[in-house]
Amino acid sequence: MEALAQVSIKDLRGVDVFNGISDNGLDKIVKLCKQHVYEAGEYCAVQGEKASQLLIVSGGKFASEMRVGAAPHTYTVTIATLTKGRVGAWSAVVPPYVLTGSLKCVERAPIISIEASDLQRTFEEDPSIERIVMKNLACIIGSRLRDSHAQLERLIAEVIKQGKPENRGG
Repeated sequence: MEALAQVSIKDLRGVDVFNGISDNGLDKIVKLCKQHVYEAGEYCAVQGEKASQLLIVSGGKFASEMRVGAAPHTYTVTIATLTKGRVGAWSAVVPPYVLTGSLKCVERAPIISIEASDLQRTFEEDPSIERIVMKNLACIIGSRLRDSHAQLERLIAEVIKQGKPENRGG
């Protein structure tokens, strides 16, 4: 992972979790942002770990993955492919702050990170930003949950069709 140039307000416009925040609010958030580049195959968030940073895809593609299993079988399922403007590692701002999935870089790509503790301070200073972010986040989480159900249904159908579980990943 390599560091990139400073993030601008322009980089935050159109980001799903920040939709509806004024330029004044985005100016507060942009000061918290750092941008890095990840290489293909590199993970920037790992399921089950404590989340400390909210991540925003600023280019390329990242796979939102979930490991599921029933011993002795484990499957890694891609729930969604995140592209520019999509948030990842949202668990950083939602208790208990544990990642519900992993975020894996599909192709060399930049990502913006925001320390959750810094974002929480901004929420305390400007509750209107928190209200908008959390409302957007509720919609995003609902969408990811629907995506998860669809992918798990496909996995179950595949396992049933094959007649026996097959270990895929992990």
